[in-house]
Amino acid sequence: MKPKVSIIIPVRTITNYLRDAIPHLKKLKYSNYEVLIITDEEEIFRGLPKNFKMIPSGKVGPSDKRNLALRYASGKILAFLDDDAYPRSDWLEKATSDFSDKNLCGVGGPSITPPNEGFLEKVSGEILSSALAGGGTYHRHVVGKRMYVDDYPSVNLFVLFSDFKKVGGFKSEFWPGEDTKLCLDLLEETGKKILYDPLVVVFHHRRTVFLPHLKQVSRYGMHRGQFAKIFPKNSRKLQYFVPSLFILGLFFGPLTFFFSRFFFYFYFSVVGLYVILLLNEAVKVFSKEKNILLTFYFIMGVFLTHLVYGFYFLYGLFKKPKLNLKAVSKKEGKYIEG
Repeated sequence: MKPKVSIIIPVRTITNYLRDAIPHLKKLKYSNYEVLIITDEEEIFRGLPKNFKMIPSGKVGPSDKRNLALRYASGKILAFLDDDAYPRSDWLEKATSDFSDKNLCGVGGPSITPPNEGFLEKVSGEILSSALAGGGTYHRHVVGKRMYVDDYPSVNLFVLFSDFKKVGGFKSEFWPGEDTKLCLDLLEETGKKILYDPLVVVFHHRRTVFLPHLKQVSRYGMHRGQFAKIFPKNSRKLQYFVPSLFILGLFFGPLTFFFSRFFFYFYFSVVGLYVILLLNEAVKVFSKEKNILLTFYFIMGVFLTHLVYGFYFLYGLFKKPKLNLKAVSKKEGKYIEG
């Protein structure tokens, strides 16, 4: 018999994204699953199947909502999904088959840009899925190669219920970043591995460029900078420091010209290499989208993403006391961290 899966979706209230996701959740090619939608207040969503449940949690953050899986979920496997994402029909089939490997405590898969996304959202998706902009995490947004990972976002993350219970669930004092801490706890306390499976696909709506996208990037940068300080095992990696090193060199590098002509040539060599790499990525985007305006937005977006992430990584690295990153959209009343 197939193992039962409990899909956990934390929301403040019913959103249009969630309404769009429900039909996809109903069409999953899997016979043994339930969907737990955790809202602030008790709400009625008509037309839901019996295996869909609305659970009020009070006004708590996403981590606390997800931790209610320990009380209400009846599945052997927990599948964490954001309300602004929806799964491919074979999502559960692919993920559950991976757990035949008893050395796994978790499975994650790509959250790719929906095919019908708007122009500004599509630009954000191209930025996130670019190897130049995303660095060592761009595989989270494209169908990459199968591999083990030590950190994975909760927009598309499967965890064995028993292991989730063993580590005590998410640590609610971190947001964003609660998924980074969960993965660290899972790896350290279970001795197992987390697999990235490119076939475990969800479609994840993007922020629009430039301001909403860059606000999201700033929060990611702050959380990673903080985590590089307090959780070095899966956050103190060169790839996370590179944008900060780049902007420091970009703005302060000219000061070294006074000391040696070597620094002059080195500075413009690095800048030139960056421009070449950026144009190379832009050519890929244009070849795919055949849209010159989208390509121009992409170029600007990648550069601004590096600047914003690099600055806020340093801010998170040196900020005292500990950051409070929690945020909710006042206009839409929904979480804006994911």
